[in-house]
Amino acid sequence: VEEQIVTIYTGTNGYLDSLEIGQVRKFLVELRAYLKTNKPQFKEIISSTKTFTGEAEALLKDAIKEQMELFLFQEQVEKN
Repeated sequence: VEEQIVTIYTGTNGYLDSLEIGQVRKFLVELRAYLKTNKPQFKEIISSTKTFTGEAEALLKDAIKEQMELFLFQEQVEKN
């Protein structure tokens, strides 16, 4: 369920718009891994409340922003 929330939220709120189609899957895989490692409270909130709370949304927004910066940097480094 958490992974579905991450994918749907990220896509429907325009966070993937700046990526090439071929980059989307890689970004989402890395975002899920980033959340598990750096924002474990996200999964705990969803699991315990069965709700996408404001706190969970804030954690997800932070993770998307942080991971997008890392992702774009890595993509740039790989191109050069």
